[in-house]
Amino acid sequence: MTFAAEGHALMLGSVVMTAAVFAVALRRRSWPLWLAGLACAVMAVVIAWRYRLPLPSA
Repeated sequence: MTFAAEGHALMLGSVVMTAAVFAVALRRRSWPLWLAGLACAVMAVVIAWRYRLPLPSA
């Protein structure tokens, strides 16, 4: 799957933010932080879905 160049920075930022929230959740063992990490992961997938390039039709 290919992605538009404009979305690379947003995708990278969302993945880094998700990893950071999950790391803090692991360290503090906090369920609200796990839920925040899950929300960040969902947003990262939404951002990636938004900036994907459709396959050319043959």
